[in-house]
Amino acid sequence: MIDGWSSLIGNDHLRGWFANSISQGRFGGSLLFVGPSGVGKRSVATLLAQTLLCDRHPAREMNPCGQCEACVQVRAETHPDVIRVRKPKDKTTIPVDLLIGAPEVRMQEGFCRDVRLSPYCGKRKVAILEDADFLNEEGANCLLKTLEEPPADAVIILVGTSEQKQLPTIRSRCQVIRFRPLSDADAIRLIRDVHQCEASDEAMIEAVDIAAGDISAALRLLDESTRQFRSALSDALGQRVPDPAMIRRIVTDRMEGAGKESPKRRAALRDVFAMCIGHYRKVMRDQASESQARMITLARLDRSVRALRELDRMANLSTLVDCFAADLSVGTSGDRGGIGS
Repeated sequence: MIDGWSSLIGNDHLRGWFANSISQGRFGGSLLFVGPSGVGKRSVATLLAQTLLCDRHPAREMNPCGQCEACVQVRAETHPDVIRVRKPKDKTTIPVDLLIGAPEVRMQEGFCRDVRLSPYCGKRKVAILEDADFLNEEGANCLLKTLEEPPADAVIILVGTSEQKQLPTIRSRCQVIRFRPLSDADAIRLIRDVHQCEASDEAMIEAVDIAAGDISAALRLLDESTRQFRSALSDALGQRVPDPAMIRRIVTDRMEGAGKESPKRRAALRDVFAMCIGHYRKVMRDQASESQARMITLARLDRSVRALRELDRMANLSTLVDCFAADLSVGTSGDRGGIGS
């Protein structure tokens, strides 16, 4: 959690943008935060809420005290003027009921109704919708009027990873705030100083690269048990013809070791597929530098990317692992009539 704007690591341009907008009285409406996972989008949303609602310092000073009742409540997610909605762990999308209420109480509760209520104790309402990537078309349509005409005293923040994952109707109604991937130096500082993770600079940079900038995923990759697993997986992937039975066993053991809950197993598989992507990207770079690029390596890289997409589409985990292992062995991209495209 960020303690203040001065402790924000990376994306330094954001403080100036928010400060200018607030000081000029132009801050409000609907915002869409996009950028890699783990670079601080949710933390910045929370810090913005503290800035706008702090009891001791006006918002234009960009210096929330972090100690008053309002700041403490925002951090604890108990402030009555801060609305938060996120995707439940056992759901594949954000349920419509969270946005407009259950069928028997439509528009009498939920995110859209709560945004339009007058502030309880502050001058603003801050509504934060996390996991915007997981809005389905019905849910997005429920939000359109609220995003297009938010109350004058409300700020609505949607948090996602990319503009492309949002429906055009959502993008067109929001001001997009882009978060950049952290530089190597900022990533190392965040991992070592904030998360207190001990590893070499090279290991941290490699983990962040494999995790595509996702610091949370990079931290999992830096765990000692994960390092040992990565070594075994890389050895299996490095065979000229990877043994599908071995890959299936290695991946299945990792998945089952995450526990019996489906969300934890899917998270473990996501990390595994990210490792495979990182492995084949490195192989592609090495082959390109030696002018020996092979199409089969590209196919295996593409298959690893497709596996992530199939995971997002809630594919059966056992079937996914079986198909993935078999496709890597023969070197096919796994394109089965558009599945995973």
